[in-house]
Amino acid sequence: MRASVLRTWRSNSEVIAGVDPWDVVDEAWAAMAEQGFATKGDFLPHALTVARNKAIDHQRRVEARRRDRSIDLPEAEEVPGSIGADVDYFRSREQIGAVGRLALWEEAIHEPGLLTELQRRVFVAVRIDGKSRAAVGRELDPPLTGQRVGQITAEAFIKLQRYVKRNEDRTLGAGRRGGAGHGG
Repeated sequence: MRASVLRTWRSNSEVIAGVDPWDVVDEAWAAMAEQGFATKGDFLPHALTVARNKAIDHQRRVEARRRDRSIDLPEAEEVPGSIGADVDYFRSREQIGAVGRLALWEEAIHEPGLLTELQRRVFVAVRIDGKSRAAVGRELDPPLTGQRVGQITAEAFIKLQRYVKRNEDRTLGAGRRGGAGHGG
């Protein structure tokens, strides 16, 4: 029955509007119990159909809520409360800072002359793509040990970290002033 719900939701672990697939299965069992488990045919296809229909009902309710929601008049229970304007302001500043730092890391990875091609390739494979050091080492020509790949990754990380720290004031300061410029 759970597979029937998941197939309807097009995912193997999706939660729709806070409802877990197992909750939908429980609803289906409860609905069938209310009817005394009466069916006109085989029980299994009937149970799968009930579960599928319950999943569709949840999807339709979510879609109806989305369509009915007014942009001008949000529902009070759906809008999170604000602790205060100052907290919201500083939270948004922190988010802007985090985005700026991520952009700096991306810039550093592709900065000409900062990393060797081997360092860039190894760092991206290990730290961004999440591959194991041993797997990355086997893919290189000539192959390297996982330990050596770890050393190369650490060297690249140190260079990138220095670049980010050196340029952080420039990038984050430009965002505070409202302009975007490069300085050193």
